[in-house]
Amino acid sequence: MTNNIDKTFMEAYQGLVDAATNITKQTTSIDESMKLFDEGMKDAELCSNILDEAEQKIEVYTNEEN
Repeated sequence: MTNNIDKTFMEAYQGLVDAATNITKQTTSIDESMKLFDEGMKDAELCSNILDEAEQKIEVYTNEEN
């Protein structure tokens, strides 16, 4: 697994989608589901942080133009 710091938004988003998809499979064990849930939460947090940072940059650029 890639270190979370090195993941791009799309990599983290895809990890979140993959985790959600695999958790819903009937063949996934409870232990594996918990591991996938944990990884998905980390990816969700990373996506949120990246979006927050992008929003802050947009606000700075917008305020500089005004």
